Amino acid sequence: TCDMKGFIAASIALAPMFATKVKDRPLHFAFTYDEETGCIGAGHLAENLRARGLVPAVAIVGEPTEMRIIEGHKGCYEYTTHFHGLEGHGSSPERGVNAVEYAVRYVNYLLQVKENLRNMSPADSRFDPPWSTVNVGAFNGGVAHNVIASKARVDWEMRPVQKTDADYVKASLLGYCENDLLPAMRAIFPDARIETQTIGEVEGLIPSDVNEARRIVTELTGRQDADVVPFGTEAGIFQAMGMDVVLCGPGSIAQAHKADEFVAIDQIKKCLTMLERLGDKMSA
Repeated sequence: TCDMKGFIAASIALAPMFATKVKDRPLHFAFTYDEETGCIGAGHLAENLRARGLVPAVAIVGEPTEMRIIEGHKGCYEYTTHFHGLEGHGSSPERGVNAVEYAVRYVNYLLQVKENLRNMSPADSRFDPPWSTVNVGAFNGGVAHNVIASKARVDWEMRPVQKTDADYVKASLLGYCENDLLPAMRAIFPDARIETQTIGEVEGLIPSDVNEARRIVTELTGRQDADVVPFGTEAGIFQAMGMDVVLCGPGSIAQAHKADEFVAIDQIKKCLTMLERLGDKMSA
């Protein structure tokens, strides 16, 4: 498949070459898990590296970039918000607390906050779109037409350009729940509650003027330009550890997360060439 697998295959294919050529400088392959559900594996890897006193100077994350050099991306914060109301017969809605209705109000407010983010975009933002985004990915609740729903859940995410935007979204939603939704719910059912579960909060990759990873990959690929992308990766975790990081890998994000993913053979060849040049550089 497209998402990272091409880079992993190329790295493993050239592992014997690296083992033969690279003798005096440490080179690590790091394969992580659960990147799509909160970058859990990368978080564990970072903890393990710190505990062992290993902080590499440079990291190349092989996400599908069509072998372009990517020096920045937005963060990715994922949440599930649970609504707990009071079940009852649909003919007497005033005697229950309809979790679905309150979840709908929550989503409507979240969409208002989403629109406000458009006006908070940094003037120098290079992202497309330049502002932080919000997406409501799933909505579930209720059991039948004639039953007041006692439970509902909303799966949502935001992709912040800057941390202050994430703080604004979270503070706005917390205030709305505490000042509007919960008082109305608890006026009927004191045990009503709204709980937000953090699935993952992964910081973005922040472009910097000095980036040794960018310099090295520029030399290896011959590309002089570095870009930014709106999707998230584990790179921000490694940058937070003190590494210089870029993304550069075979394949296109346009082919990822859909049926019949693929990586063009030409992309694999370009990736192999880059890694072979890295081996030559590290053995010089």
